Amino acid sequence: MTLNPAQIDAVLSGRRTDFRAVGLRLLLGCASPFYGAAASLNRMRFDWNLAAVHRVSAPVISVGNITTGGTGKTPFTAWLVRTLQKMGKSPGIASRGYKSLDSTHSIEADQQQGNDEKMVLEQLCPGTPHLQNRDRVLAARRLIEQHNCDCVILDDGFQHRRLHRDLNLVLIDAVNPFGYNHLLPRGLLREPLGSLKRADLIVITRVEQVPAAHISQIRAKLKRYIHDGIPIVEVAFEPTFFLDRDGNRFSLSKIPQTAIMFCGIGNPSGFQNLLSQIGLDPSPGKNFFIFPDHHHYTKQEVQTLCNRARKAGTKGLLTTQKDLVKLGHLLPDDITCQAVCIDAVVKNAEEILLQKLKELF
Repeated sequence: MTLNPAQIDAVLSGRRTDFRAVGLRLLLGCASPFYGAAASLNRMRFDWNLAAVHRVSAPVISVGNITTGGTGKTPFTAWLVRTLQKMGKSPGIASRGYKSLDSTHSIEADQQQGNDEKMVLEQLCPGTPHLQNRDRVLAARRLIEQHNCDCVILDDGFQHRRLHRDLNLVLIDAVNPFGYNHLLPRGLLREPLGSLKRADLIVITRVEQVPAAHISQIRAKLKRYIHDGIPIVEVAFEPTFFLDRDGNRFSLSKIPQTAIMFCGIGNPSGFQNLLSQIGLDPSPGKNFFIFPDHHHYTKQEVQTLCNRARKAGTKGLLTTQKDLVKLGHLLPDDITCQAVCIDAVVKNAEEILLQKLKELF
């Protein structure tokens, strides 16, 4: 039985209650202890100083999460880069390059093209050095030595502990903060919530998509797991403009009401909520389609989306910036495709976050 991302989410969340879904949850629940044991052994290597932790000659800021899937690391990383640049710093980004478009990716050679996240960050932070390499210690050293960076942002670094970090930021998605309260594969947790004690600062993202009472509940639960005094910052992702494949920007007032909408990101419900926020009505399976995270689209898949747009009486597609950067060469001339671009906006305790950054230097 093959499930698409929306169906997997329905199973893991418990929304599906049919016999197959219940059986699958039981099966995944039996697998979770094995994943948990392997993850625990890996943590013990570092907790007990059995594995080497490498320092570099510049401050390292880790931006990570405790769940799999999208928590908004890319827009928040862009905010972090711009903030550090305003402080007069020269940041660089080190990441693994998960599902890179370059199949020759290796430990020995840093990425040139990179994955969708790198291409988006190049648009959001032009000129910022970004090296993708499975050996992120090596990537950090190259950023400092070859690109003259005076600080390194370690993307998706919470579980990557070989590289010493001076500031450990953990992002929690307000839409699905605790990964259905189960470890992989039964839920979305990469580690038990007790691992949050490693965090220096918590960032709750997508706060604009949930009620204030829900944020209060998240805060109350977080405080049971983090050290006393650890700051909790709230960040919203606000839509700013539409962007087409040629780099042209369009006002949000020009909403393509009849467009076919789709995405291949870690948190498709977050994008669905964003579309509703700007006045659209995304209906899964009708005019809103979900692909796996970091999906590499085929020509046939894009053709199917284009045919749906033509059949619906529109010639427009609407997606995320992470998806748009991968589609340019696959789109026919008669179809327009735009991305909804967003910016991270710190809603509270920004002065605390800024102070944490200043203390690094």
